[in-house]
Amino acid sequence: MVSESTAKLRISVWRDFAPSKALVFRGRDAQHQVLESDSDLQQEIYRWQLKEDPFSGVSDEDLRARLRIKLVEVFEPSRPPGERRWSALKEFLDEATAALGGGHAEWTASQDAPLDDDDEVPYELNPLLALVLHLKWLSDMFSEQPGVSVSIR
Repeated sequence: MVSESTAKLRISVWRDFAPSKALVFRGRDAQHQVLESDSDLQQEIYRWQLKEDPFSGVSDEDLRARLRIKLVEVFEPSRPPGERRWSALKEFLDEATAALGGGHAEWTASQDAPLDDDDEVPYELNPLLALVLHLKWLSDMFSEQPGVSVSIR
């Protein structure tokens, strides 16, 4: 498992969580807030951490910056869950898929070689392709479920 300190990107899938009883949250200033609806709380149901920088193989600097903004800034955990739904991920996936098809994403040496890998043979991957395929799989798994959102940090 990738440790928090070495992870380049962490993708979390959340679902709205409605507690069976009202919960009271006491802030630092001793103010109380009652949390009792599914719009107030989220429960993490899936997490994937990447050790590789998914944009490291993107040769075009402007494209790399644009993809990073569309993924990381749009899905910042501080944004409301309603802004981080699966529909917002489509724009990133479309542009990333086009970058892959246009030959803008290269294969790079991986930091994580398989345990049984021969030391003389470099272990390479296309980090953007790996990210796109994983996000498409996550979308297939979770996009139709109500109240599901994504955060990326």
